[in-house]
Amino acid sequence: MYLTSRLKSIAIATAIVLSGSVVKAQSELEEVAINFEAFVGEKQFECGTSYEEVGTGDSTITPTDFRFYVSNVALIDSEGNVVPVELEQDGKWQYQNVALLDFENGTESCDNGNSETRTQVVGTVPQGEYKSLQFTMGIPAELNHDDAAIAPSPLNLTSMWWNWQGGYKFLRLELETSEAIATVSSNFSSISQTSYSKPGESTTLINQQTVSSHGNSSTTQTSTQTSVVHNGHGTHHQASSTHSHGDHGGHGGHGGHQKHGNNNAYIIHLGSTGCSESTQSNLFSCANPNRVEVKLENFDVEKNVVGADIGQLLADSNLGTNQENTPNGCMSSPKDGDCLPILENLNLSSSPDGEQNLFFMK
Repeated sequence: MYLTSRLKSIAIATAIVLSGSVVKAQSELEEVAINFEAFVGEKQFECGTSYEEVGTGDSTITPTDFRFYVSNVALIDSEGNVVPVELEQDGKWQYQNVALLDFENGTESCDNGNSETRTQVVGTVPQGEYKSLQFTMGIPAELNHDDAAIAPSPLNLTSMWWNWQGGYKFLRLELETSEAIATVSSNFSSISQTSYSKPGESTTLINQQTVSSHGNSSTTQTSTQTSVVHNGHGTHHQASSTHSHGDHGGHGGHGGHQKHGNNNAYIIHLGSTGCSESTQSNLFSCANPNRVEVKLENFDVEKNVVGADIGQLLADSNLGTNQENTPNGCMSSPKDGDCLPILENLNLSSSPDGEQNLFFMK
């Protein structure tokens, strides 16, 4: 009887100690909100606003959509330790280690979206002194090939999804130019890449996205990629086609479908390409992962903001022209000359020894 009571006392004392440890650990966490702002050059991004002198052709553009996913958000302390931000699981904008930033508000030129916007990433970190911020624009491989029709929010946006094999659009940037976009012949060097096919095998990969026009029809842009490897050296061929079909609506979620079927629409969808199922795991292997690694030094969460400058991203692009036999803009194809300056400004070229030019500290 005495032994039983003694054991109970020890158990209660242990529970109190453990409970105190939990409370202490919880009190040492602090909430952080990392704020984002969108710009076109020196001006803030706003639906319905026209921006002049963008790109090498000094084009006048009107944005119609701007959304992107970030993941693996972390702060770096004074000793150089990378501390992941534990994202708030709000059931809408953030899931696991992925967050959606959405700058379109469903008005003016952005009327294919909705009124809700999202301009911050919210979570917790252990209390401490942090000097830098890092994150990835994109979705981790383990989540990238989920089915958006049944995925949790914010991965349930079919407007941010190519297909099961291609995965998600990490970045969706769309705009209209003041003048019609002219078709030009191809004359560029493609970006080298690695193929994951076995020697002698070829893999056909399809990324398809629907662009609805103002009428009751929509345009489907299909990019078919074939990678062939011989003796360890890969070659890559791509053909693109565009055709119209009946009106097609998407699933629910934050956004709707595109509304541009004219020759003034310049569309940039960044995502992984050259994807095929891996025999080594249940994941897909993608020749071009296209995840953008971002690190901002001397970033103070309480004082600084992450700026996303569309003007800088498009600084080396001629928005008044488009390579023949490709969709207007860039659908992440390494064989599309219009993608080359964009991928280089995201530090995704064949020799990524530079820096990305989309995100900056403000």
